[in-house]
Amino acid sequence: MQLVQLVAVTFFFFAGFVAAIPGPVEMRSPENDISELLESRGTIHCANVAKIKRPTRYEKEGCIPERSRGFGPAHNCFNKGGRAYLCVQGGQSFCIHGSSVKKNNYENGECFM
Repeated sequence: MQLVQLVAVTFFFFAGFVAAIPGPVEMRSPENDISELLESRGTIHCANVAKIKRPTRYEKEGCIPERSRGFGPAHNCFNKGGRAYLCVQGGQSFCIHGSSVKKNNYENGECFM
């Protein structure tokens, strides 16, 4: 009887491990236009945790650290003369510039003059 109990306990113990192992995970390639992807998900909240401090790959779009005006909504940035807006979502960052700043209505990103 003890052998049957030992086999049953061992089976259920290892069955729990097998159930915890996930099946195949499908990886998708990133979209070409990250803002389009985020808009399709309905996500407008940016997760910026700190101002950018060194030159970045977004200088061409206008996200230059020396021109930072802090964090806030994109429409306020545009209304106060902001020309670029940096947003971080899902571990990816992007810089929008021009009239796109007001159009996208992002929240909590970094504004640049």
